[in-house]
Amino acid sequence: MKKIVWGVFIQFFILIALASAASMAIEPISEGNISDLTGKWEGKRYTKKGTFRTEMEIYNDTLPLKGKFIWHDVKRKGGGTYTWDFMQGMIKDGKFYVKRGQNHFELSLHKGDEKMKLEGVYFTDGHEGTITLYKK
Repeated sequence: MKKIVWGVFIQFFILIALASAASMAIEPISEGNISDLTGKWEGKRYTKKGTFRTEMEIYNDTLPLKGKFIWHDVKRKGGGTYTWDFMQGMIKDGKFYVKRGQNHFELSLHKGDEKMKLEGVYFTDGHEGTITLYKK
């Protein structure tokens, strides 16, 4: 009897995990859905030194994309907030891609039952990490 209850319990949690994974699917970005990116985004960037609040805003829905990243808790710039403008955002391999000098971001769009999410990696001024932003 204990084995049956335990087996049902495990199957139940597997179904919950599968359902939650299916609710946010990666949607390749193209010129057809680029308007989903416009507006304000807020989330966190994850580094070896910690987790920090980050914002992004995209102003237009045509290529090249223009906007800004707002980094909070920036240690190397004397603390506080640092704004990083971009004027040449593009779509590369179905992802939102921004490059300025040696700095770049590569973010995938996730859509589903929850809020839209951009998630990916970044490399800025010798620092690297992952970033997750949710549409406001």
